[in-house]
Amino acid sequence: MSVLTVDLTIQLETALRIGAGGSAGTLANTSIVRDGWGRPIIPGSQVKGKLRCAAEQLLRGVGHAVPFPNDLDTGSLIQDLFGSATRRAALRFADLPSTLVDAPQAPEFQRRLTQIRPSVSINRRRGTAEDARLLYQEVAHEGMAFQHQRAIIGAFDEVAAVRRSAALLAAAIQLTDRWGGAKSRGLGWARADVRLWVDDTPLPLADLADDLRAVLTAGGLR
Repeated sequence: MSVLTVDLTIQLETALRIGAGGSAGTLANTSIVRDGWGRPIIPGSQVKGKLRCAAEQLLRGVGHAVPFPNDLDTGSLIQDLFGSATRRAALRFADLPSTLVDAPQAPEFQRRLTQIRPSVSINRRRGTAEDARLLYQEVAHEGMAFQHQRAIIGAFDEVAAVRRSAALLAAAIQLTDRWGGAKSRGLGWARADVRLWVDDTPLPLADLADDLRAVLTAGGLR
């Protein structure tokens, strides 16, 4: 059995907002999601959802059908990697914490890791600001990085399956340049740096071109 490990770094080019669904402890209407140390994070659930969407977009772009999450097993590599209603996903996704400070120092610098931004709701019909809709949103600073050395891990029975999976996953990561919410307001632009290992042996991205071509030619089937 071979183990695929993905070291993923997301470098922000604009501020990032991933709401935690509340505003406890801040002046913002919506606060940013944090880990137990108080560091802003990109949740593993968002990493999984974004990469699944990008992988499906890649396959649709070359004319192949993509199964829905609730479809039965169709032999799709998408279902193998990300799971379905009847199939456990081969990949496990970790949260990506901010790398600006070490975890033990995060409580001391917690308020400096984010900023509060005002925004307004626009009436689409009138094209003017809505009354009583001034909002304050907590965001992570542009230029911050979010990283985890074992952001994605998966175990596979065959070496060929590892390479096909790594090729599709790496392509999906490189296609994803927007993270978080409020994208229409210019938030969430970022670039990704990815490094791959198979059983602790580096797997260069340049070596996966033929494997990605094979995945796309086969229509994303395993």
